[in-house]
Amino acid sequence: MEFADKLLKSRAVYDCRESRPFAGSVAVKGNRILAVTHGDEIPGCVGENTQVVDYGEQMIMPGFVDAHVHYFMGGMFGSKHVCTEITNSKSEAECIAMIKKFADNNPDEIRIIGLGWFPSYWGNAPLPDKRSIDAVIPDRPVYLLSADIHTIWCNTKALEEAGIYADMPIKSGEIGTFENGELSGLLFEPEAYQPAMDKVMELPKEQMKEVHRDFLKEIASCGITTISEMTANDYTDKTLRNFRIIKELEEEGALTARLHLYTKLAGYTDFTQALEYKKEFHSPKLRMQGIKGFIDGVASTYTALTLEPYSDKPDCCGIGVPLVPKEEMQLSVNAANAAGFQVRIHCISDGAVRMALDLYEGSIRANGRLHLKNAVEHIENINPNDIGRFKELDVIPSMQPMHLLLDADEQILRMGEERVKYEWAFRSILDAGGKLAFGTDYPVVGFDPFPTIYAAVTRKNLDGSPASHNPWECLTLEETLKAYTIDAANTYDREDELGTLEPGKYADIIVIDRNLFELNPDDILKCSVVMTMMDGRIVFEK
Repeated sequence: MEFADKLLKSRAVYDCRESRPFAGSVAVKGNRILAVTHGDEIPGCVGENTQVVDYGEQMIMPGFVDAHVHYFMGGMFGSKHVCTEITNSKSEAECIAMIKKFADNNPDEIRIIGLGWFPSYWGNAPLPDKRSIDAVIPDRPVYLLSADIHTIWCNTKALEEAGIYADMPIKSGEIGTFENGELSGLLFEPEAYQPAMDKVMELPKEQMKEVHRDFLKEIASCGITTISEMTANDYTDKTLRNFRIIKELEEEGALTARLHLYTKLAGYTDFTQALEYKKEFHSPKLRMQGIKGFIDGVASTYTALTLEPYSDKPDCCGIGVPLVPKEEMQLSVNAANAAGFQVRIHCISDGAVRMALDLYEGSIRANGRLHLKNAVEHIENINPNDIGRFKELDVIPSMQPMHLLLDADEQILRMGEERVKYEWAFRSILDAGGKLAFGTDYPVVGFDPFPTIYAAVTRKNLDGSPASHNPWECLTLEETLKAYTIDAANTYDREDELGTLEPGKYADIIVIDRNLFELNPDDILKCSVVMTMMDGRIVFEK
């Protein structure tokens, strides 16, 4: 007889297979689930050395699987080195005051970094420029990232430090200039802002490991046990250095979430280097998983690709998009799939979503159906004619419910009344056979899972007001939790190992302070995680 190391009991065990929680227990042996039982009877695998913990009415369930995380940026932006208070700014002037205060309070920081400003937070005010930062912080580089991380707002010192110049050759995105050709301080989309982002992420190795350790504690406290690095890292020495730092943490026993790495799609048809990464990083906790690409940017700055012109910019279907020509991107998608890698593509609006689905259809024609879990990321807006194609093409819709709350009616300004009927169309995609995978896009929104669950179930803002113009797209709690566990695990091709409480699966288990299924949906926001177990080891207890 094999005896369990731990037995977790509750009158609310939710295995993400049955429709509702049941009274029962979960037995853990080593890093695996040994048994899941119903009722009050003690299972036969409990021995004299088994630790038994009764959680009463608190809900036991699988650890949350976040399908879309920017891990390295998230660790940095959640650290003491970054001012996130600017997320709360209501105007450019208020944002500047906040960052000036942060700079004054941190005289030893060689560069000032902020995260969280957003045009819709400022009443859709005009975009800022370098002059307002230069006026208060002229002597240190300042890098302020927008909440969606698609624009970096710099002062003159930062532009100089990063080596940005107006006619710098870039394949996509835009380097902002004034009418006279002078740099404005705004850098749009990853290709254009990469030199600035390299400076933002520049920390010594031991300092970076300290940031990671702190970040992993935060992740564990939120009940997240599986995450990703979705920034589309290029094949550089800096990328390999960062990946190896995480491998060192794993070897030290400090990696308390399963991390999946994604590297760059654009411009590549030879993925030999990615295959080398896959050999080096292929453990149950750290693995090279796939390839990430971008078709468009964000609606805020009109860099989202639309099928028809923007409602408030009728001469425009997106500035500088697609970021890579369709024919060129088709070659990259075909090659990545042929090399055995899933592809995940950032697509905000309906034009980008259609293009991604076309690319995956083209890959099927070129390679056959390889069942590689290709995915479309975000899908803030979709044309109804494309909704059924997720099932037809076996493509995963990877979406982030909390993005609903970022919108502040921006979608109706940009897209108009007809198109917003299909903004964040969770219900329509699910009903058409799409298998939703939920995440946060951290650090765009926080890791706390309960606002994400609340947003999907209620489609309300945190104050209870409507968060969208199509409330019928809400989901049930059961549908939402499955999209945040087993179906998100499917995005990482790990649904056989993670995402449900079943014998043989990894013991990634959490306990929530109350039974979600017995709550008024508005009370979901009051919940918290009281225990997180990853790989059979308790990594957080409240």
